[in-house]
Amino acid sequence: FLFQLKAQAPGSAEELRCLQVINQQQEGSSLEEVISNQSCLKLANTIKAYVATVTENVIRRSAVKEARRSYFNTSEGQVPPKTAGKPSAHLTLRPQSLAQDGNSKRFGNLSQSCRHAIARWEDSTIHSHLQNITYRDGRLRVNQAGKYYVYSQIYFRYPSDRASARASVPQLVQCINWKTSYSQPILLLKGVGTKCWAPEADYGLHALYQGGLFELKAGDELFVSVSSLAIDYNDAAASYFGAFRLDL
Repeated sequence: FLFQLKAQAPGSAEELRCLQVINQQQEGSSLEEVISNQSCLKLANTIKAYVATVTENVIRRSAVKEARRSYFNTSEGQVPPKTAGKPSAHLTLRPQSLAQDGNSKRFGNLSQSCRHAIARWEDSTIHSHLQNITYRDGRLRVNQAGKYYVYSQIYFRYPSDRASARASVPQLVQCINWKTSYSQPILLLKGVGTKCWAPEADYGLHALYQGGLFELKAGDELFVSVSSLAIDYNDAAASYFGAFRLDL
C-alpha cells in the first residue's frame, strides 16, 4: 500500500512523514500532531477509503461464493440444512408385502376390520417430509406435546371378480391408531366405505380420507391400519399419512 501511495503522489515527503508518525504512535497516545496536519488528514481519509473498498470486496466475494455453493448443492439434489420449526410429518405409501403384513402383531391387538397395519411409508422424498417428529417402522412418534391434527388417506384398488361382483361387495376400512404408555393401541379414527363398481370394470377404486385434532404427549405414537392391502401403491399423491402441531 505504501508503494501505491508513492505512485499516486510521487515526492510527497509530508505523507511519508505522516505514515512514520502514525506508525510510531503508542496505543492510547494523542493524535493531535496527525489531526492538526492537513496532509495527514488527507492521508488518513485515503487509507479509510481504501480499507472500506477492500472490506466491501471481501464481503461481496464471500456472499457470491456462499450463494454459488448453495445453488450447486440444491442442483445436485442435496437438501439444505433444515431449520427448527413446528413438528410436522407427511408420509407417502410404499408397497407392502405379505411377510411385512405378518408383522402386524407387533402393533398390538387391532380391530378385525382394520387388522392390516401399514408398516412401510416414505419419509424423505419430494412428496414427503419429517420435521421434529420421528418415524420408524410404520409409526410416527411425537417429540413435543401439544394439539396435533392427524390425517390419512388410503386409495384402495380392488381387482374386480366379475363372476361374483353382485354377490360380494368389499368393505373398505381405514383406521388411525394411537399408542400411548398403555400396552394396547387406542383407535382414534375409523373410516368405512362399502362400494359397488360396474361389473365390466377391471378394478374398483375408492379413496378414504379422515382427520381429526387430538392432544398428544411426547412419546405417543401413531400408525395406520386397513381392512385390506389391496391399495394403489403407484401414486404417491393418493395414499398418505401425516400430522402437524397447531398452536391453540
